[in-house]
Amino acid sequence: MTLALVGEKGARERFAEFLRVYASLNTRLAYATDLGIPLDWVPGYEPPDPGRRRGRARRADPGGLAWLPWCLRNGFTSFADIRVQHVEQWLDELAQAGYRDATRGRMLSAVSAFYRKYLLREGLAGHNPAALVDRRAQHLNRPSGVPSQTARWSFEACRALLLAAWLLVEHSRNGRRDRAMAEILIGTGVRAEELVGVDLGDYRRPSAGGVGVLRVHGKGAKDREVALAAPVSDALDAYLEHRVTPPVPALRGQVNAKAEPLFVTSTGARVHVSHVTALLRRLCSTFCSPPKTARLREVLETADARFVATHLEPLCGNIHPHSARHSYATHAIERGVPSRQVQRDLGHAALSTTEGYLHDENAIRDSAAHELAPALHRGWLVTPR
Repeated sequence: MTLALVGEKGARERFAEFLRVYASLNTRLAYATDLGIPLDWVPGYEPPDPGRRRGRARRADPGGLAWLPWCLRNGFTSFADIRVQHVEQWLDELAQAGYRDATRGRMLSAVSAFYRKYLLREGLAGHNPAALVDRRAQHLNRPSGVPSQTARWSFEACRALLLAAWLLVEHSRNGRRDRAMAEILIGTGVRAEELVGVDLGDYRRPSAGGVGVLRVHGKGAKDREVALAAPVSDALDAYLEHRVTPPVPALRGQVNAKAEPLFVTSTGARVHVSHVTALLRRLCSTFCSPPKTARLREVLETADARFVATHLEPLCGNIHPHSARHSYATHAIERGVPSRQVQRDLGHAALSTTEGYLHDENAIRDSAAHELAPALHRGWLVTPR
């Protein structure tokens, strides 16, 4: 990519300076993808080994409509020349290409951050046109407190996922590791990126059989400590008893003596974030579409397996680890946990963000509609039997 948009410094150097604002590699990759920056320009990024099986690759912009390619295609030679109407034109083209409102809003935020945190500071632009966009008119704003569209798992489905991981512990080479990951994901509401990003030294359990503590590295380089209830810590300790890191990792640079990953593959590499989604899908498919091999027949014929299959069936084909955060928030609030505590658990800077995670079934169950509608129909509506 040849860019004449960034002044005397080379484009690669400019974009690297901007991306270093973010300590997390996953955050850098997300911004690079939305802006259209080549991934090999991202500081700290190492392309996956093509000869080694990996999870789903980061999806490239299918229509070439990321911000930077769009600017080049439309003949802009300086970010200072871009006005709010140009940004709105870009958003309109994204909408016409089928991009969802949530995706367009995220991409607009990436452009705004690029201006705010780098271009204005470096004198490469005089104003931030992305900040002038009427997000409401573009249908990019979700009113505060409106529940997210992310699916939430029922309480029984959460139990079924944990039970499934427990039933498969002895039937998988990484069964203990996968169970510990499932316990932490569901039992704390951490993000998938935070789960795989923790290091061995981030976990401590002051007393045997007590509560554990895990330091997670959240967005914006903000660390926080989350509590691991005894069952969660027990699962993690069971994994650590069998965890073995090869003395010489198969992939150079994967193991660092100062920050050894907590969750590792058989080669000693840090578990990839895509493994979290793959794990959840495998738990669903194992019990909802049982393999024809005899190896798991004894497990799959139990009453526990039937419970798992019943409650995981609705999740098959559309399960995502971010639902664990929504489930954690909703079930905690329904059990009387103060919303401020849930906010701290999830690492949200604003309470309104936490409120957007809530799927408040109490509001449905206690709705006045249950009283009003029967009263309106009393005496003349006969309920069919």
